[in-house]
Amino acid sequence: MKKIIIILLSLAAFSAEAQSLKTLTDKAEETTKSVDQSSFVDKFAGDQVKKLTKKLNLSEKQQSQASDLVVSQLKSDKFKKLIGSFSPEKLLSGGANKEVSKALANDADFKSGMDEILTDEQKKKMGTSEMKMKG
Repeated sequence: MKKIIIILLSLAAFSAEAQSLKTLTDKAEETTKSVDQSSFVDKFAGDQVKKLTKKLNLSEKQQSQASDLVVSQLKSDKFKKLIGSFSPEKLLSGGANKEVSKALANDADFKSGMDEILTDEQKKKMGTSEMKMKG
């Protein structure tokens, strides 16, 4: 009888430990994915601002505003969902850049935000360079 109780207690302890390990593993995966998304957002925003600056000759103030706009768009629920659909490897290797860039270029909120930042001349350039940004 003693052996059965010891075995049952051991099984219960093992089960609790396994559950705890699974919870820790899940949290670690969630944190890793979050960090990967955050790294992607920062890198992607920087890359987008560089492209916009090159194409539109943005001032420092415009670069800062554009960076804030890109980051806020990428942190929106719509883009979080899109970015979350990619594997961490695809995010960090740049494999998702084209799809996210295309979605950003087509996003009405992003276009509206850029209209507030750009001069009329830059808006004309953006309209003609929009197709290039998607690639």
